[in-house]
Amino acid sequence: MTSAFLTELGRLLGEDTAAGAHRVFLGRDVPAGGEVYTVVPAIGSARLLVPHGDRRAANVAVRNTSAPRSLKDRLRQRVLAGVFATGVGRRTLGDLVFRDRLAVSGDPSLAAHLSGLLGERVRLSVRFGQPRANRKPVLQLIDDRARTVAYAKMGVNALTSTLITAEHRALALLAGRDLAPAQVPEVLHFGTWAGAELLVVGALPVRSDAAPAGLTPLSLAAMRAIAEVDGVATRPVAGSGYAGRLTAQIGLLGQRPVAALMRRALDAAAGTEVPFGCWHGDWNGGNMSVHGERLLLWDFERFTADVPVGYDALHFDLHEAVTVRGQDPVAAAHATGGRAAALLAPFGVDDAAARAVAALYFVEIGSRYLGDGQDGYGQPMGRVDEWINGAFAGLGGRWAALVGENL
Repeated sequence: MTSAFLTELGRLLGEDTAAGAHRVFLGRDVPAGGEVYTVVPAIGSARLLVPHGDRRAANVAVRNTSAPRSLKDRLRQRVLAGVFATGVGRRTLGDLVFRDRLAVSGDPSLAAHLSGLLGERVRLSVRFGQPRANRKPVLQLIDDRARTVAYAKMGVNALTSTLITAEHRALALLAGRDLAPAQVPEVLHFGTWAGAELLVVGALPVRSDAAPAGLTPLSLAAMRAIAEVDGVATRPVAGSGYAGRLTAQIGLLGQRPVAALMRRALDAAAGTEVPFGCWHGDWNGGNMSVHGERLLLWDFERFTADVPVGYDALHFDLHEAVTVRGQDPVAAAHATGGRAAALLAPFGVDDAAARAVAALYFVEIGSRYLGDGQDGYGQPMGRVDEWINGAFAGLGGRWAALVGENL
């Protein structure tokens, strides 16, 4: 995180035109008045902005920032929330511990704009993920009773703007559909602010409990509901619209060796008949929560129709192994490949088709990561050239034979 990024974010929080009269202040000495945010933990490593001088809003901002995935994460979140809940009057201990500020002067502000859209005053908290190509600010909208009533996303570049538009389209498609046991957010607003795409969705009743580890009957049922929302049709990979789209996606990678491997894998799967349906596109424990008999699901930026059924289960298995359990991506991809038949059986995919579906998934997610430039951000899954060999080796047979040509 750089001060330039925070300054640009301050502009987005403050003005509705690029030539607006707002001013952004960043540092420890910012003027009173306007909107002031505490930067957590500091300007050079910012992960969160919370309303300055408002104990209740800051506390709920921290508690609802994300669903902690481990005991360590839950303890860290509770301690941080406690720091912001402690203080005298409206002044919080967190405002003393974390000294950096971002302040925006001028009117109207994004907070005022969103308050008008929702019909009630809201304060904003902003979180950022780890550095990656699709990182964007996610805004938490908190009312005067310290309740999170909505979330908003803003596009900050071409990729994130495209993803936000895609999420709006996906949620519009899913609205009113019977997705039980899955429940998805309601779109409250889609438009622009300060030249950036702005999507506002209602807050789901997310609990602070960690998401369940591994696939469960509830999450599998929710995955099937998403897969079947537009129906399921079984047909050969060859000649399908999906094969054409995947070919184009691989083509964007140019002549790098991994692209040649992906083309060979797509050719090897051509004659296999597989069921086609929809997938969420980034199903992981950070995008879901259990609420009674419902599975709450959000972040539909990568939702896609007409893909091989079962991609969500494969993605969940691989993502959790690497990002939650800290496994080496090569070993994790190999293991996911070896479990392909078992992972896809709940979706009615037979053993013969399962390995082809898994091979196509590895091509799909690998070409996506490389196409987005994720290999330049130091994230483990961005090292596609390394782990995709392990993935095909884990599938065995003709798929493992493809790897030797890529070494």
